[in-house]
Amino acid sequence: MASTHTDVYRRFLGPRTPARRPWAPIASSGLRTATKRKLPLLLFAPPAIATVIFSFVVYARFAIESGMGAGPIPSAGPAMAGVALLAGKLIDVRDQIVQFNVAMSFFALLIMAWYGSGLIAEDRRLGAHLLYFARPLTRIDYLLGKFLVLAFFGFVAVLVPGLVICTIAAFSSPDWSFLKQEGSVIWRHLLFSLVWVISISSVVLAISSLSERKTFALVGTFAFFLMTNGIAVLLAGLQREPMFGLLSLQGNLLRLSGAIFDTRAALPPRIDWNPTWSWLAVAAFVAIAWTVLCVRVRPAEVIR
Repeated sequence: MASTHTDVYRRFLGPRTPARRPWAPIASSGLRTATKRKLPLLLFAPPAIATVIFSFVVYARFAIESGMGAGPIPSAGPAMAGVALLAGKLIDVRDQIVQFNVAMSFFALLIMAWYGSGLIAEDRRLGAHLLYFARPLTRIDYLLGKFLVLAFFGFVAVLVPGLVICTIAAFSSPDWSFLKQEGSVIWRHLLFSLVWVISISSVVLAISSLSERKTFALVGTFAFFLMTNGIAVLLAGLQREPMFGLLSLQGNLLRLSGAIFDTRAALPPRIDWNPTWSWLAVAAFVAIAWTVLCVRVRPAEVIR
């Protein structure tokens, strides 16, 4: 009869029934691993700096309006009136959020690519799927855990800055005028952030599943976005047909930002097609990405 070495092996004390949320340990361990290295967190510095700048611009607008509402300023009454009128016309909170998304789109994509490229590729390289799928874990549980890790960083890069800008606007606006007149900007920003994170995360994870190393996935991610965007711009320019922009996921997301926020601020003139086509194009990108993910992960699941 074989003896058990208790200094090496420990008796299993947990339940034998499968966990209710098997994706939760994957998500939590992925977040711990991703945040263990502090240097990549510097990628959030540009969005953080931009958030401060855009928040100050919004605060300055409402500060000027509040100053004008408090009463005339004898020393510079006409000048301040002109500044307030100009601020009211040129500086709008929803325009500021759209401009922020356009300006920070590259850095947000860089953050998603860095943290998402190795989520599945490194598991394949290290053979970690042998450990994952030795447990009662399905493909959906595995992919959902990885998706939540990447979605967390996406929301930090896209959702949080917009909410900060809206918070500054709400507290600095006189008599809560921002919430009364432009309160819909908050749910519009939530909707756009959700669409952006789901689409970008799906594509990045799909490219990671096609790679054997994080480096290859990182290169493949930027190659995909640069090539699709370049081809779309080139064909649109040669054929003089803006609809070729549907080939670019970034172009579709820009068009949806204009449609969701109901503004054309900061959007290139060439992006002016019907937003319904962009909704369909983004849905197609996500569907293709998840089809690739399911096909690529299936061989790892069958080891059970």
